[in-house]
Amino acid sequence: MTLHAKLGASGGRTGSLRMVDLFRLHDWSATALGDRDGWSAVLRTTVDMMLGSLHPMCVLWGPQRIVLYNDGYAEILGARHPRALGLPTEDVWPELWADVAPLIDRTFRGESLAFHDQPFTRNGFEEQVWYDFAYSPLRDEHGEVMGLLNVTSDCTARHCALEQLRESEAFMRDVLVASNDCIKVLDLDAKLVFMSEGGKRVMEVSDFGAIAGCPWPDFWEGAGNLAAKEAIASAQAGVASAFQGYADTMKGSRRYWDVQVSPIIGADGTPERILSISRDVTELKAAEEARAVLAQELAHRMKNAFAMVQAIVTQTLRQAKSMEEGRAAVSQRLSALGRAQDILTRSNFTEADIHDVVATAIEPHRVVEDRIAWSGPHFVLTSQQALGLSLAIHELATNAAKYGALSNEAGRVVMVWKIADGAFAFDWVETGGPAVDPPGTRGFGSKLIERIVASYFEGEGRLIFDPAGIRFRLTGLPGGVASEA
Repeated sequence: MTLHAKLGASGGRTGSLRMVDLFRLHDWSATALGDRDGWSAVLRTTVDMMLGSLHPMCVLWGPQRIVLYNDGYAEILGARHPRALGLPTEDVWPELWADVAPLIDRTFRGESLAFHDQPFTRNGFEEQVWYDFAYSPLRDEHGEVMGLLNVTSDCTARHCALEQLRESEAFMRDVLVASNDCIKVLDLDAKLVFMSEGGKRVMEVSDFGAIAGCPWPDFWEGAGNLAAKEAIASAQAGVASAFQGYADTMKGSRRYWDVQVSPIIGADGTPERILSISRDVTELKAAEEARAVLAQELAHRMKNAFAMVQAIVTQTLRQAKSMEEGRAAVSQRLSALGRAQDILTRSNFTEADIHDVVATAIEPHRVVEDRIAWSGPHFVLTSQQALGLSLAIHELATNAAKYGALSNEAGRVVMVWKIADGAFAFDWVETGGPAVDPPGTRGFGSKLIERIVASYFEGEGRLIFDPAGIRFRLTGLPGGVASEA
């Protein structure tokens, strides 16, 4: 609480008489002013003006600074009223006199003083109010200062409104700083006028002055530039709109933005400026594009998978001797295909390590340990190569279990692969099984591993019916290089 605010602090008004009555009834002869009839014309005129005013006023008169005041000021005096009337200021405000006296003396020397937004507690309880005070010298007919007129005004409403405005402005500043949206104000010609602190951050703007006044649509590229110009035209017509597009930050970072453009309506009801709020949705856009690519890829892979299933079923049933034989063969081949798909699922259908493919494909046939072995370097196969090799191993293992090295108690199977000079070679070798007789005709299994699977590696597949054991060699390009069907 300032010194001048404290001059008005204290409890509520006491007594029911108006100040004009109190002035009439007061024993002025007992005061330093003397009988009222003997007052100077200046004092009488000032007091009459004061008593007739609705503004809180007080007069400090003469060397003793005698206190005179009106009804409005009585409200400010509170419990000091009506005792304060006709007393020296020092007696009314003894606790403040040492601080107040120099300021009062300045006015008595002819200086006018004003104090604004002075806070204090009024009416004897915690009611926070604010007042403006103006001290003016009162001069007699000779020009000498004889008194001081204090005109006060309750500025609580104004102060509170300004305080709320300051709080609101501070809040909005905090919001603009915290927001990751790029909030901009444009003039009606679409030139940059303002950019939020958060906007400068996401747009990587180090000096807004360097871009202030620039045409905002120029920041957009391609279709985004046309969309920005259309949005500006809509805002100029008083209509809000939205669009999305690419625009680089000031440091050249490519960003994709979701933009809202709205007119700022003036007092006359027409647009006077334009508000643009841009949100960085680059990651969302990338995710949408990735989902679109994935959907296309899945559609492609499903088409390939269905084609493979159709070929397996058609060719197997065509060469089966009975429906039961055909049903069993189809079931086994589709199971092998399903196991290969499980591997691809773990890698988002894009690729698989050859060791995982081999181990998964041969697992159902590893009835006895140490009869099946494999070795070779780790590298990835494309999805089609993984499916093809898995089916080839299934066909070879099924044939070995029925007629070859896995049909007795002593036979063995070894798989070996390598990459040399950019070429891939895979060998299946059976030993220890019954003597092999070349078949009179080639079935679907043979065509599958020699032609279809080989095509996935852009190479060649060769099935050799050696009397000592069946051998199969697949050559071609290593994984990730062969083109997919």
